[in-house]
Amino acid sequence: MSASRPSAATQALLRLHKQIRLCTRCPLHRFRTQAVPGGGPSSARIVLVGEAPGRQEDRQGEPFVGAAGKVLEELLASVGLSRTDVYITNVVKSRPTSGPRPGRNRPPTTDEIAACRPWLDEQLRIIRPAVIVTLGRIALEQFAPGRPLAKVHGRLITDSGVTILPLYHPAVVLYRRTWMRVLKRDFQQLRRVLTKSRRVQKTVR
Repeated sequence: MSASRPSAATQALLRLHKQIRLCTRCPLHRFRTQAVPGGGPSSARIVLVGEAPGRQEDRQGEPFVGAAGKVLEELLASVGLSRTDVYITNVVKSRPTSGPRPGRNRPPTTDEIAACRPWLDEQLRIIRPAVIVTLGRIALEQFAPGRPLAKVHGRLITDSGVTILPLYHPAVVLYRRTWMRVLKRDFQQLRRVLTKSRRVQKTVR
């Protein structure tokens, strides 16, 4: 039996990934090993958006594969999910660094974020998730500008029909393990969102 053909959304996402890997819209392409488009199924109900790739992501071409990625996997497992259930990407698709490899990680600039924003918008248009989980301040700023992360983390925000769940970046746990308790508590909101989404789908059917 031949393998089933990928869905139109999956094909569109794969084409988009190829375009992102060739992107030269900002100077970051000069220092990267490779761009990191994102990973996960086109049918994902949850899209997690981080800040930018780090050194390990730049090497492997996959998002959240370093130490913070291990924390993220633990958080997903705490609500019965794995990486294969969600789509993971970043606001910026190439590693922001202080200079030629290996360099040091740094926050992306406003111009770098603006250059990458169309890629993120297209990913979300293709996937159409039930909830967008922002990981850290920079990701939150793209969807709910002006909202302090310290005040809104773990609270669902609905704006223009889009549901956003702001969370602290998993990397905070690397510096203070006690933050894991806060992140796990906030992650519980995903259970509520998915349960509600499934109920709506059953009602529509």
